[in-house]
Amino acid sequence: VIHSIEKPKARDELGDLGRNFADMLERLTQYTRYLETMSGKLSHELRTPLTVVKSSLENLEITGVESVSQVYLERAKDGVQRLGHILTGMSEATRLEQSLQRCEKEPIDVSAIIQSCVDGYRSAYPKNKFELIIQTSPIRIIGVPELLAQLLDKLVNNAMSFTLTDHPIIVSLAAQNDTLLLTVSNTGPLLPDTMQKHLFDSMVSVRQAKSETTHLGLGLFIVKLISEFHGGHVKAINRKDHSGVEIIVSLPIGN
Repeated sequence: VIHSIEKPKARDELGDLGRNFADMLERLTQYTRYLETMSGKLSHELRTPLTVVKSSLENLEITGVESVSQVYLERAKDGVQRLGHILTGMSEATRLEQSLQRCEKEPIDVSAIIQSCVDGYRSAYPKNKFELIIQTSPIRIIGVPELLAQLLDKLVNNAMSFTLTDHPIIVSLAAQNDTLLLTVSNTGPLLPDTMQKHLFDSMVSVRQAKSETTHLGLGLFIVKLISEFHGGHVKAINRKDHSGVEIIVSLPIGN
């Protein structure tokens, strides 16, 4: 909500209608602000009790428990860890939305950033295979290097969650007219048709409910925020051969 509506002073039907619209917009503004700050407030409020529970479990483990109770202790620790991941994700999305207002763009070579990131992934994730395809170099845009690296981190992390063993995650970069196309592709399960338009919404995830780690559906939402900040957009589609999924980020090319 950008602006409010000044309440008209007229005492006729149009004045009543205008005042009703002004009151409705005011309530909508308050509710929107509540939603925008809810994740940050919730994350802050839950940190302390979560820390108390975590430290209590650690102390209980040190003092020793019976073998039968050890199973329940491990489950409790796993639950605390999952809650920690949720709070971290919520805080990250909130901080990013706030920091985007202060970021300053500059001319950058995206091909150099992507090359550096992929080299880092190969060292950090030796069990995964990465294939890099850069069709044109250099490719320059007006943007923020750290945000583009964060965007690629989220896309690669998402791909690693779904890619099949021994199949490479393909990162490609190309220029098409005045548009940069950054694509991350992986072999694996296909996207449901009903999810393709909502995959980048907040709190949306297509991972299985019984995944080893908790995913709140904020990673791709962050990708959307960064793409739109750079004047672009992102979409996810199934590969033409139905062997997996590819996510394509389109950004305007600058001088």
